[in-house]
Amino acid sequence: MSEPRVHSILAADFGSVNTRALLFDKVDGRYQLVASGSGRTTIDSPTDDAQVGLAAILKEMSEATGRRFFDQGGVIISPEQVDRVGVDYFLTTTSAGPSLRAVLVGLYPQVSIAAAQRAIAPYYIDAVAAAHLEDGLSARGRLNRIIHSRPQIIVITGGADGGARTVLLEMLTLVREAVSLTPPGSKPAVLYAGNSSLATSAREMLSQQVEVLIAPNIQQQGREALEPAQSALGRYFDSVKRRNRGFQRVALASDSGIVPTARPIETMTAFFSRLRDEDVLTIDVGSARTMLSLGRRGSVQSVIRNDVGVGHSAAAALELIGEEEIGRWLPFHPRKGELAQYALKKGMRPASVPLDMRDRYIEYALLRAVVRMMASELSQLDRRRVSLVIVAGGIFKGSRQGALDMMLLADALVLEGVVQVKSDPHGALAALGALASVEPTAVVQLASGNVLESVGSLLRVSGRATAGTSALKVRARRDSGDVIEREVSAGDVWHLPVAHSSTVDLRIQARRGLSIGGKRRLRLKLAGGRGGVLIDARLGAQAMTMTERAVNMLRWYAAVTGQEGPVAIPESWLAGVE
Repeated sequence: MSEPRVHSILAADFGSVNTRALLFDKVDGRYQLVASGSGRTTIDSPTDDAQVGLAAILKEMSEATGRRFFDQGGVIISPEQVDRVGVDYFLTTTSAGPSLRAVLVGLYPQVSIAAAQRAIAPYYIDAVAAAHLEDGLSARGRLNRIIHSRPQIIVITGGADGGARTVLLEMLTLVREAVSLTPPGSKPAVLYAGNSSLATSAREMLSQQVEVLIAPNIQQQGREALEPAQSALGRYFDSVKRRNRGFQRVALASDSGIVPTARPIETMTAFFSRLRDEDVLTIDVGSARTMLSLGRRGSVQSVIRNDVGVGHSAAAALELIGEEEIGRWLPFHPRKGELAQYALKKGMRPASVPLDMRDRYIEYALLRAVVRMMASELSQLDRRRVSLVIVAGGIFKGSRQGALDMMLLADALVLEGVVQVKSDPHGALAALGALASVEPTAVVQLASGNVLESVGSLLRVSGRATAGTSALKVRARRDSGDVIEREVSAGDVWHLPVAHSSTVDLRIQARRGLSIGGKRRLRLKLAGGRGGVLIDARLGAQAMTMTERAVNMLRWYAAVTGQEGPVAIPESWLAGVE
């Protein structure tokens, strides 16, 4: 086996609120995560320089590891020198900053326009308008649509290689006229990924006015071929970020270029799906953006919303989802304007934490509603087949309660059967995905090592039963030999703590009419984690009167957080309920 090209790797991810830095290095012949740090992102005023925040983080990591990262001029040293100075490779990813604006130009909305939409999604590019043969517009109407949309990039797709050229040539002529009427300094880049026989024509028609990116046809013999177009979009994304003042110093030192965080997360979702030969769902809920990525048989489908988050975009998420949908996850009637006020405060101070349990429940309700809405847009999602859920984003780390995280996921996704849940506490998924093309050995070793944290196992009961009646009989044997026997009632959740380094043998028998993953009897050996094992036998019990909801939601919260003693409901919460 040849020696790896790189030994030490520094990865930095710049989010809307936080910047994370990770140091990977070889220890006893294997790559390991040896240090990590986080701090506030500094791409906005007053500093407007991502390296300021990164430098503060690396200073702390340097004190902890003894490794020096910067030279006297403040530039990251690469490659690594003697005495633990510098690193061999510095990679940078980001989800920070405003989305880029795109106009999609193609032939048919269900084919070429839809493919272009999927291609641009991981690059935080919003399709603000589209022009195609079924848009009902005249040529002048399409011209006005393109110009008034003020795109930063125009993506042109459509047509089969060697097929008809006339209609696509008309679209190219339309784009040429639109960019000629756009003022200097505001002209968009153009990506052409349509009928390859027109690629030369596209360059000749447009290159004297705008930057033209050429990629192979996004439609290849009846199937989508997104990768070449996405490679071109990656170069475009990097060039845009390099021109941004906030990323200029970081970009000069970066070996990878500035990579959009979503793209390598897709890469790792597909990796884990291939590795397990099972469906894997990755959920990244951020302050400004939310991403769900589903891996199935090595392929990946993602839904990304640049206007939906739980911090900067909380108000937009509330408006999009609606107060009624969020309110169904609250154990109280929200006061008039309370949800809007919460979202406004969260948007102004996205790093703030809830001051009381009322705000905490609003935060949980918003999280549930956001994930549920996004999951509804994943056409290939089969909740019965998902065996692993990987969660990312600061909100899942805020509670430090793994069982609570699993309960929130059970609500948001309506999962079935036995689901393993892992978290990405260090933000390593993006780093590993970006590293895959550089040092795949490191990715394999790190993915099987210490970068992901085991949250635990979620067992979701399906079927119908009267609340309060027996749903399951559970017998759990710990590694120590201790045996716990428990009867779980319909309408309840039961949390069994299991330490990270431990396992538990479970024997479960469900009553008639109930099952876990279609089975009434199960024998499982499950590994431990931060949340241990959570058995969810609520069976849709949240569809109830407000009084019952208040009682039950607080009881469930107590069960998953280890609260002992009677559950007290604030009197004000029940004021005015039926």
